[in-house]
Amino acid sequence: MLRRRPLYLLLDVSESMIGSPLESVEEGVRRMAAALRRDPVSMEILHVSVITFAARAEVAVPLSELGSFVLPRLEVRPGTALGAALKLCRESIAKDVRRSTPESKGDYRPLVFVMTDGEPTDGWRDAARELREGRPGAEVIAVGCGDEADFDVLREISGQDAVRAEDLSGESVLSLFRWVSGSLAASTRASGGGRVDLSKVPMGRGITLVKKEDPAPVKARARIFLHVTCCGTGKKYLAVYRAPAEGQSCYSLVGTHALPGGFYSDGEARASALTGVSLDISPACPWCGADAIFICGECRTCYCFRYGAATFDCPGCRKTLQVSYGASGGTNIFPSRG
Repeated sequence: MLRRRPLYLLLDVSESMIGSPLESVEEGVRRMAAALRRDPVSMEILHVSVITFAARAEVAVPLSELGSFVLPRLEVRPGTALGAALKLCRESIAKDVRRSTPESKGDYRPLVFVMTDGEPTDGWRDAARELREGRPGAEVIAVGCGDEADFDVLREISGQDAVRAEDLSGESVLSLFRWVSGSLAASTRASGGGRVDLSKVPMGRGITLVKKEDPAPVKARARIFLHVTCCGTGKKYLAVYRAPAEGQSCYSLVGTHALPGGFYSDGEARASALTGVSLDISPACPWCGADAIFICGECRTCYCFRYGAATFDCPGCRKTLQVSYGASGGTNIFPSRG
């Protein structure tokens, strides 16, 4: 029986990946698969699975022969349940990977690539240890993208150095996946299941190696993601804000993204983690053009509304809201006492 080399790609599809970052990852995975298909040894023994994670982890592609591997369109979801993805990967390996017997050799050691641009929102340590140390244990390569990835977490998950893509621009991500495909082909040709040589990470184009002994790169101020419902159409959009810098009080606008139909939000369009929110700018709704958003102080639901209104009936809890406008142009939303 042919010995297979199982490859698991754990891909972050959280809200911060919306737009060009996720599109770049999709294109990078497709180009990686195409490049590996041109290598006869990889084509013969490499099998690929994709696990996506946001608020929950899902198997997007079960372990498949490289020749039949097709990446589906990836959809953005809320949350970053990396721990759930590691656990699901461990369960998949236990089910998928053939073990050695007295009569035959089993599959080569599984290889797991974890790619994320944030930090986990769930427990991950036990799952990471079981993934590396279980039978069969996996080699884990951790890749952090952008300026919010937690490299202390990523190096602990992988048990070795981590790879850093400084941004999620198309060229940076494509360069990263070119290295992945080249490293996989080289290690597969060498011994079928050889380790990936992290010393050959292509420095430049925003790609660096964060060694175990190095201090972790400084993380940028965290972003928050408001799931806003358009009052005119009922459609959803994402308003992205950066947390206040030291000495500031307002969240600063990064941008807005119209969300596709069927987008789910665990807790619907609620900003449940935010209290006393003050926003520097309220963006125009991409669906109806309304020039402000509010966060209901009663039910924590976000909706767009027309700037200048003194009161507004919350479509979520139906309570009348009183709107106050700060002197700096910031907006605070409070439930009416009447």
